[in-house]
Amino acid sequence: MNILSPTYEIWNQEAGLDGLYKQIERCGRVCYKSEGNRTESSAKPFVERMIKSDHTAMLEHGTVYMTMNSKQAEKYILNKFSKCVCENEQAFVTTNLRVLAENKWMDDLTYMTEPSAKHEKRVTVHFTTQISITREFNRHRANSMAEQSTRYCNYTKDKFGSEITVNTPHWIGQLLPDNTDTVVETTDFKQLCSQIASGEASEKWTLLDNWLFANLACEFAYMNLIRLGCKPQDARAILPLDTNTELIHTAFVSDWKHFFNLRAIGTTGAPHPDAQKLAKPLYEEFTKLGLI
Repeated sequence: MNILSPTYEIWNQEAGLDGLYKQIERCGRVCYKSEGNRTESSAKPFVERMIKSDHTAMLEHGTVYMTMNSKQAEKYILNKFSKCVCENEQAFVTTNLRVLAENKWMDDLTYMTEPSAKHEKRVTVHFTTQISITREFNRHRANSMAEQSTRYCNYTKDKFGSEITVNTPHWIGQLLPDNTDTVVETTDFKQLCSQIASGEASEKWTLLDNWLFANLACEFAYMNLIRLGCKPQDARAILPLDTNTELIHTAFVSDWKHFFNLRAIGTTGAPHPDAQKLAKPLYEEFTKLGLI
């Protein structure tokens, strides 16, 4: 079993149409953990396959900034997934590639420009956290989302180290040493099982012992279920809520403000500590970058 701590990273989209395609591929491959298939020339074919197969959700992570006259922008003004700022008969449109692909507006890519001060910005953030926290983050339905799939990811495979990875909740993180590998290496799962059988566990086990055993037991069962012929989509039923996952959210800055109100600042009540552990420093970074 591998142990990670929560992290986040802002993923900036590179310039131009090529940057648009690369951003979509980068986000889309997280779902199947297929980042190793990315090459210098794989992005455009990846996007074209998404469009051809009507698997257009990942296109939302490709932000399209356009500048056109106000008359041409009317359809975007009426589109709820787009933001338009009109000034002197000129429109500064911010949208995503899914809007263009599904509405057959792909020719409008000729109006694509780099973002100006008048365009509302969209920002992509990559989180590494627990499944339990992505459930909270994914309630922000205005955001575009992509998450590592426990249905298709098989944790018995070499690319996952043939083990499950868990992400530390706040109350466990403070109990772990800096080198988390030593904790797993020195924890004897069979001995823990023996202590349960003898009745010692209820008297001797610490918070950390209980947490480690619960996750190790889930890993043991998951690996056995796969060995016995279960598909990952079935074996995942016993994965713990602390299972590590990767989540990507792409959203307008105005929607990120709402996210921060709930998950960092707590305007509607105290945020979950593990949600706030990511959201608060991200909020501070947005502030430093002048995004909010």
